[in-house]
Amino acid sequence: MFTSGHMTRDVEPEIRILVDHIPIHSAPCECGSCEQQFIRKELQNKTLYMYEAVVPAVDAKSLLSRYTTQINADRAYLADRCDRFGDTILSRWRKKSYNKRETLILQADSTIEKEAWFRLRIDGVGMLWQDVRKQHRKQWLLPYMSTEIMKSNPSVLLGLIYNRVRYSPEEWAPFDSDLIREGFSSGQLGLEYCGHYGVVMHGVEYGKLVPWNKEAAERWDIIGYPRARLIIEAQALMFSRLRSIVDLILDRVNTLDSIRASDKWQQTMRAGSKQSGRVELWSDYINQPFSRPPQFDVDYYCSVAKARMQAAEDHLWLLQTDLSYTRRFIKLMAVGEAYTTGWKHELVAQDMHLCMEEYMLWQELNEAWSCVRDHYRRFRDNIYPGQPLPHRLEPNLALLELALFRNMEKRVRHLSAHVPQRPGFQHLYKITMNTDETGLNRGRIDRACQTPTNLLYYADPLDWIVGQLRCHPDEEHRFDHAELFARLEAHLAEANAEERGRFDETIYEKMSSFAALHEMLSAVKLHRPAFCLRDEKGLQDLLKFNSTAFTRRMVPDGAPIRAYPFPSKYLKIFDQTAPASGKKTEEWLERKTAERRALGTFWKQARETLRLELQSTNLREEEITGILSLLNAGSTAEHREMLEAERLEVLKNTEQAASIKQPEPVENSWGNAGPDISKLAIGERAPKPKTRPSEPVNHQASIVEPLTSKKIMESQIPTTTRTLDLVKKMYPITAGETTANVDWDLFVHSMADLNFAARNVGGSAVAFDHAASGRKIIFHRPHPVSKIDSVMLQSMGKRLSKHFGWNRDIFVEA
Repeated sequence: MFTSGHMTRDVEPEIRILVDHIPIHSAPCECGSCEQQFIRKELQNKTLYMYEAVVPAVDAKSLLSRYTTQINADRAYLADRCDRFGDTILSRWRKKSYNKRETLILQADSTIEKEAWFRLRIDGVGMLWQDVRKQHRKQWLLPYMSTEIMKSNPSVLLGLIYNRVRYSPEEWAPFDSDLIREGFSSGQLGLEYCGHYGVVMHGVEYGKLVPWNKEAAERWDIIGYPRARLIIEAQALMFSRLRSIVDLILDRVNTLDSIRASDKWQQTMRAGSKQSGRVELWSDYINQPFSRPPQFDVDYYCSVAKARMQAAEDHLWLLQTDLSYTRRFIKLMAVGEAYTTGWKHELVAQDMHLCMEEYMLWQELNEAWSCVRDHYRRFRDNIYPGQPLPHRLEPNLALLELALFRNMEKRVRHLSAHVPQRPGFQHLYKITMNTDETGLNRGRIDRACQTPTNLLYYADPLDWIVGQLRCHPDEEHRFDHAELFARLEAHLAEANAEERGRFDETIYEKMSSFAALHEMLSAVKLHRPAFCLRDEKGLQDLLKFNSTAFTRRMVPDGAPIRAYPFPSKYLKIFDQTAPASGKKTEEWLERKTAERRALGTFWKQARETLRLELQSTNLREEEITGILSLLNAGSTAEHREMLEAERLEVLKNTEQAASIKQPEPVENSWGNAGPDISKLAIGERAPKPKTRPSEPVNHQASIVEPLTSKKIMESQIPTTTRTLDLVKKMYPITAGETTANVDWDLFVHSMADLNFAARNVGGSAVAFDHAASGRKIIFHRPHPVSKIDSVMLQSMGKRLSKHFGWNRDIFVEA
């Protein structure tokens, strides 16, 4: 068990400068929702948070009217240009070089920021907030519009144009409001006060100034003028820039031509976009400004939660049944200074406990999302802006948000302890090992690197990004997590092999799960109409009066919930037992049995330990039994039958080898001539027994039959040569196939041949959607090298067997 803190964002000292005798402008309401739309009274005596001006309502109405009129005119103009000349826009922008793209963008508006990631790097440039506010207002309003980003990948600008034209400003308003949150809350954007007024953010009155209404503001149907003015201003600026850019792209095109050519434009943009150098579609969450606006798609999030739950379940299944997979996991985890001590196997046992926690996390969220989906389908016709949420749906949204928050808090604590132990980051921390009074081994992690956080962005970008990602999702002065994840992907894409290697496979996979949680939380927070925020007592009441499996797990029964460490004795025995290798003989079988016995005993003890932990919750006995059944994969009838079949096959082959009669040696010495060879009958030579194994010496993997086999394809499936080659390596029968690695891009293309569409869902996680079944399976892109090793490839084959009924024999070359 390790404890660690995480880096927090530095706050400028200017916010502490107090000013006496200044007017304090009250907000119409001080609830949690409304205080996000005005400056809190206790902050207004600090220079950074003072309103810049007080404007009369008539002037505010006039300003908003000008903005909305311009927005509608520019959007209609862009829609016409895309409809008539979309193919030309697509072709011309793609053909331009990086430099020509940048020149065109700056010609459209010279104030567009050149360097990317303005909000992330501004803390380290040493500017006073007064100068930042004066010189960089447009950058705070539109942080995603930089020449560096828009010139590097043509899909970025094209996606921005397409999605801003296709979807209305009203549909983009929740995202745009969240986008200016950082500049609003940090005082970097100058604000105006207009009394107790709000701005309508939906329908035909979008952008209209109206008197304050508490209920509408809590639903975010209206937003207080100080914040709403920024949203409308940002949208107007963005459309103005896009109009100028499109005009320059279409320079010298006869705009009076009535012939429309936009079929390719529409087809290309609807197909989705990809990051440069990637074969799978990009994550809309990480690339939100250039994708469609966030949508509360309950079916999608249910499918993601279910796919991640199944992936975690499969991981546990393989750790219990596949010896090679388990050894790979131990080798992968047991690096770093902490693992070189006598704690190694205790730490790996903790890592396996965390694998169980990962499953329970996604099981909990799968249940929470399913509950919301059921209510959403029931009340679908009653959910729209301007009206309160159905009273049965609202508490379920609040509980879902609570579950996401609590699980992210656990994830932050875990990442803060895990990252410093990895080789790429351990030099930045000091780890102290000790044993507490109960005999439990514990460690303390302290940061050794003394570089100030605001300078770390330039000194060690990877360390800075990972540190900022570990901040609490509700921290007031946090950076935007989606932007941090995007910055991480960009940094890894640009970095050399050594730098990419610092961010190892274990961190990447954990960050992938973290990104999925943030995406879900963002979807809940941006839901419109918004649900009422509750205090801690209100949330506890919800937990008590909404008894489901996931709420019962969140409420302790008496003493606080504590994690019981898995005993590590038999894990150590398994790890130190030499793996069976060489020819499959009875001796090989005995060694294999010894490995399985040690691993099985470890999981048996882990199961009993987990029972004690779950009994400290309010889970019912049948629910506890259901969870514990996941740690019983090595004792199922299917697995025992597989082991018995393997044993009988080895014994049969051994007996056949022994029964082959060897020719007796012929004594031939002086004085004893042998038989007359002219009289010997020449018979057919017996086949020579093979002494070279059909698989490599270090191979320990055994093909595990799936626990369940729900076949989608019942007959043989014709496919491409490359896909057939991949399938053979997933289900090997020769030594060459057994040890084969596969390039990740080839795997994605082969899956596409079988109608699986690949999309990044955060970090290294890629979801493969199968159109015919409507189901998905998640695999992780290898890192830092994009090669799938043989052990992982065969484990992926087992998962596809389990969920889609795959095997070697059902595929044939077309």
